[in-house]
Amino acid sequence: MSELRPDKPGRDTSAGDEIGWTGGVMRVLRRVTRLVEVNVLVLLGAAAGGVVLGLWPAVRAASTVLLDGDPADAPWRPFWREWLAGWRRANVLGAPLTVGGAALLLDYLVLLQLDGPGRAALQLGLVLVGVWGAVVLAYWPRVVLRYDRSALETWRFLLLSPALGPGTAVGAVVVLGVCGLVAYVIPLLGLLAGIAVPLWLSGRMADDRLNHIDDQS
Repeated sequence: MSELRPDKPGRDTSAGDEIGWTGGVMRVLRRVTRLVEVNVLVLLGAAAGGVVLGLWPAVRAASTVLLDGDPADAPWRPFWREWLAGWRRANVLGAPLTVGGAALLLDYLVLLQLDGPGRAALQLGLVLVGVWGAVVLAYWPRVVLRYDRSALETWRFLLLSPALGPGTAVGAVVVLGVCGLVAYVIPLLGLLAGIAVPLWLSGRMADDRLNHIDDQS
């Protein structure tokens, strides 16, 4: 039976602790730097496709880099490789999101012109549709990357996804809401990581739920 011996006098025992502490700080800094880099890449990817044709491939590629790639690797080459490889499919499957977003914006503009009961009813409807759409948006990149199904099958699943996991849906809404609030209060943070952070956090929750669904099927 071995016995514990005290450290020899004069031995410096702080070096390992210091290395562990600095290593943890460096890992955090690398994660933060990666989020900022991916955020910039999403903006560049959207601009490369004229926004309308570049946004959804950029979101898909960013989700791949953040959740499926090696954190130690530089994200630039993997991002553009995925952007090009998934450009057509991402735009086909992202078109309903673009149309839905435009419809919500028009309804909001109409809401500003209304008053009385009609305004309250439309406002409630917009809130419900917006929350449901936010959950669908959280699932979208992970579903598009995980399943090679037709557009109809994919969107049938996406529209039902908030009901398939209420806990995940609530978590995704909270994450998106908090990130949006932080970006509103501190615009610089929103500019630096306002896309990558919610994409990463909500994507992790969506992955957990999709893993559970796959295990049950």
